[in-house]
Amino acid sequence: MKKIITTLLLMMTIVVSASAMSYSKARNQALFLTDKMGYELNLTDDQYDAAYEINLDYLMSIRTYADLYGVYWDRRNFELQFVLSAYQYQRFIATEYFYRPVTWNSNTFHFGIYVHYSKNRYFRNAPRVYDTYKGGNRQYVYSPYAGRTYAGEPNRHVDHQPAHPNKTKSEAIKGGRQHQQNNSGTWRQTQGNGNVKPQGGNKPQGGNKPQGGNSNQNGTFGSGRR
Repeated sequence: MKKIITTLLLMMTIVVSASAMSYSKARNQALFLTDKMGYELNLTDDQYDAAYEINLDYLMSIRTYADLYGVYWDRRNFELQFVLSAYQYQRFIATEYFYRPVTWNSNTFHFGIYVHYSKNRYFRNAPRVYDTYKGGNRQYVYSPYAGRTYAGEPNRHVDHQPAHPNKTKSEAIKGGRQHQQNNSGTWRQTQGNGNVKPQGGNKPQGGNKPQGGNSNQNGTFGSGRR
């Protein structure tokens, strides 16, 4: 009986400590994480916007330890295959603080990105969707990113990217809003209807080449690891 009570108390502690992130906290973490992905993976503006949306949805879905690498994590990886080129996706899964951005220790979530980058320093302006996207794409049974194409060559280097993060958060947000006003680029739908169901809960199939960009239309995961 004592053992049962102890187990129940532990479960209650985990639930309280690992409650769902607020929109504000998830938004802040998604901005910081996506900024560093944008820098290291050389994301175009359209890729940058989509990666922010995907990261925000994933972070807003986390409630317990089990959610870290569960169905929402699988979906994040699935969605990013439509957004990233094959080369970018390989780099993504090879970079632990991108691939597994959240870890669990002492009943608390931790973000590995801060081991590598100082807080409140940003390379780029905030995504153009920073003020408008509130989450929600994860509710669809299909991928809203399938069948899209992105402006520019996915592997191209982003021009004028600084060697070091030189913006504060407020500067990044202000710059993103100005960029949105000056150039509100949109995705172009070129093929397919985006009606691809994610394979929630399945492990990435090792040994297969990651299908980044628009080449993956069959809903299967690329090369990965757990």
